[in-house]
Amino acid sequence: MAAINTAFKLHIENMPEEINTFKDIDEYYKQFKKEYKEKAKEAKAAAKAEKAEKPKRKKGFDKDGNPKEKRLPSKYNIFVKEKYAEIKEAHPDMDKTEIFSEIARIWKEIKNEAEKIDKEEIQQVEEQIISDDEKPKKKRGRKPKTQVVAEETSN
Repeated sequence: MAAINTAFKLHIENMPEEINTFKDIDEYYKQFKKEYKEKAKEAKAAAKAEKAEKPKRKKGFDKDGNPKEKRLPSKYNIFVKEKYAEIKEAHPDMDKTEIFSEIARIWKEIKNEAEKIDKEEIQQVEEQIISDDEKPKKKRGRKPKTQVVAEETSN
């Protein structure tokens, strides 16, 4: 309703001079409202027709209709695919949620072990770097003030 009122405010600025009674203004408003609704209805029908003309995009295809490239499965997805069959075969009485919770538990254990191994490797590399850094290095210090003053006076 706010849109029609705003449009009428713009329309009323162009109102003919001969309309000067409240009855004439009321009729003028009713006529404007009727025309405005018809235009809105036509615009809505045109938008609907335009939308119907556009073909719907199929899943797995981009805007141009070319097939999208599938993303490679993650390590976890591959792990689940492998372990699901093993656990299902070993425990046929387990339902899907139990199987997936078991797979998640196993994955977590494997991941923790891998992190421990990675941390140990990092520590070994750090120790090796530290042992390389322990070699004596010549330090560059500042010249004593007396030497600096002597150089400046000689120049």
